[in-house]
Amino acid sequence: MSRETDQRGADDDGTDPDAGDASGRRSLRELHREARFTRWFRWHLVAALAVFFGSAFAAYAVVGSIPVAQLEALIEDAQAGMPADSPLPELAFVPLLLNNLRALLLIGLGTITGGLLSLFGLVVNGGLVGAVVSVVVRQTSWAVILSLLLPHGVIELSAFFAAAAIGLRVPHRIVRYLLGWDETPLSRVELYELAVIAALLVVMIVVAAWIEVYLTRDVAEWILGPGALPE
Repeated sequence: MSRETDQRGADDDGTDPDAGDASGRRSLRELHREARFTRWFRWHLVAALAVFFGSAFAAYAVVGSIPVAQLEALIEDAQAGMPADSPLPELAFVPLLLNNLRALLLIGLGTITGGLLSLFGLVVNGGLVGAVVSVVVRQTSWAVILSLLLPHGVIELSAFFAAAAIGLRVPHRIVRYLLGWDETPLSRVELYELAVIAALLVVMIVVAAWIEVYLTRDVAEWILGPGALPE
């Protein structure tokens, strides 16, 4: 394969093999100046969104097809199986944060599993969101659901989508390298970009968890009015 072909393939994927590691060590300022963070959020992000919302809509439709009486009986059976002194716990910041960080890590591990764990995490989380929304919307309204979901969900889901896009793009870059289309699997600039994005995603998950625990319900009651939310 010609050098021109290598160069063209790298340019199409947003990388520059000539600006790779041959120049030796570079300062963080130089790496930041060369960084192009948007390269991580092209068709890989579109694919992640399609998988998540496809799973959410499928779960919403399946759960929505269950008659209300049967669905209520299933919920009652599930609650009856729980110890009487252990009701569903109220949201607590640390457990919620750890749970969301585990979900973020699972999705991000697509980088070393050929994107499989990223896809799995998207399907599971999308299915859960769709199923929960399908149940709750019968008991309340879309206004209640959106007021409870949007304050923290926009930040939280954006972090998951970004992690999934990375989990899909890294294997794609490795495949390009193995096929001889790129000179390196990941350049130093790309590794720098990954480090910055990973730190930002962790911050986003922390902020989203804090909003969900301490602000979401207050914001929803401010929008909908006191007593509008189910206890």
